[in-house]
Amino acid sequence: MAEKINWNFVVQALNGPSVSGSDTMEVEAYDKIKVTITAGATQQVNLVPSGTVSLLVINPAVPDADLSYKVGAKVVALDSPHVLIGAGAVSLLGGAANLSFTNNTAADATIEILLGRDATP
Repeated sequence: MAEKINWNFVVQALNGPSVSGSDTMEVEAYDKIKVTITAGATQQVNLVPSGTVSLLVINPAVPDADLSYKVGAKVVALDSPHVLIGAGAVSLLGGAANLSFTNNTAADATIEILLGRDATP
């Protein structure tokens, strides 16, 4: 039985235009991961046991340019939440089944990850 994930967003320029969207996505499974990365440490987080990911949200409790994750050879700063909706958007991660997070801040960093995925190949 499919699970349903509702998503929505609104981005508005101050006193200017806005862009918004919302929909319901069906997935076979979802996972919520909450990890704490110790200050000065690097930690690998396994995302998916199998299946195609069609939704990925990486939300740091305290966004910071000194908090990052690595995708292949590219280091991506977690200076804001990262939201990838749709298999096409998630494919930007190159099919990564895990991410390596590095916390170069002075405090431990808590990161929440939500992903929607197929559970069958």
